[in-house]
Amino acid sequence: MSVKEHYIEFRNALSKQDTKKAEEEFEKAYNEAFAIYQNKLANNEKFDLNNEEELFALVTLFDNMVGYYSEGMFEDGIALAESLVDLVDSPKLKEMFKGFSLGMQAGVPLQEFMQKYVDLSKVDPEYPQFLCNFKEEIKELINE
Repeated sequence: MSVKEHYIEFRNALSKQDTKKAEEEFEKAYNEAFAIYQNKLANNEKFDLNNEEELFALVTLFDNMVGYYSEGMFEDGIALAESLVDLVDSPKLKEMFKGFSLGMQAGVPLQEFMQKYVDLSKVDPEYPQFLCNFKEEIKELINE
């Protein structure tokens, strides 16, 4: 199965509240996504956002970064977010990873970050799988 298929299975299992299956599928998706990530780092390449497999690898890595954030594992989350800034060409996704990194650097709890800085009322037409719309308040973190 591909990263995309494992990720979709993960989301389906979550919606059915089958946490065991969700964990198994996310681990499979993450392992494959992490292999792609390591390959990109080793070869100094960017994620190809037009390639579904690479896009879903990035979605999986984003979910993992948010997981680090929610668990208070800021160092791991910041390291992943900052490396992903360098591995995407999209200015919008660069800004998103940087925004989440700034939230973790400031020690803002995830729930507060989502309420205060992320515009959850907007779904991005280009990247609906990501939380890449921020409120004006994000500038507070940039200026710190």
